[in-house]
Amino acid sequence: MYEDLSGIRTTKRLLAEDLFREIGTAIVEGRLAAGERVRDSELAAKYNVSRTPVREALQRLERLGLVEMSPSRYTRVTEPSPELIDDVRVYAAFQSGFLCALTVAHLSEEERRHAAGIIDKALEDSEDDQALSHARWELFDYLGERSENRMLNALATEASMATLRSLRLWEPTPEQHAACIDALAELRSAILTGDARAAELAARAVYGVL
Repeated sequence: MYEDLSGIRTTKRLLAEDLFREIGTAIVEGRLAAGERVRDSELAAKYNVSRTPVREALQRLERLGLVEMSPSRYTRVTEPSPELIDDVRVYAAFQSGFLCALTVAHLSEEERRHAAGIIDKALEDSEDDQALSHARWELFDYLGERSENRMLNALATEASMATLRSLRLWEPTPEQHAACIDALAELRSAILTGDARAAELAARAVYGVL
């Protein structure tokens, strides 16, 4: 009896987690646009589930600022303000720097070369802001997967959707774009030499935080 109940709870959690990622990804990618209404009944029908896991997923997205909910009235996708986008940029800078400080010195030679290859790809597409943004995310996601700090990983995972959404909306100035290219080259060198402190500073500079 207790095993059956435990299984139900586990399935429910996994279902809510799947819905959280599915709906959140749709918001990040713009398939659910800012200001668009989100109806739990329609989502429940679309995914063939009850309303309960849908509501749990939406409540979690609300805590991350991706949706806003007014009880018995509406749930809709939020629109990040320029101030929020800038706050997220600064957060990403320090979070990425901290990640490098913890990880870079412990990478294997093969892992360092792989990270450098991601940066090389970014530098090849450096005129394309979206390609550059994707490469930045790929790089720090790769380093994050190699971090052994469970708290850092847990916090980064929870905030990843809200962070990615705002970073995709960030439009670097020409000065920030140029500084990012220089910082990526410095970060590449620091990773290859295992210099964690230099990597930390360069990672911040990638997002325009010196």
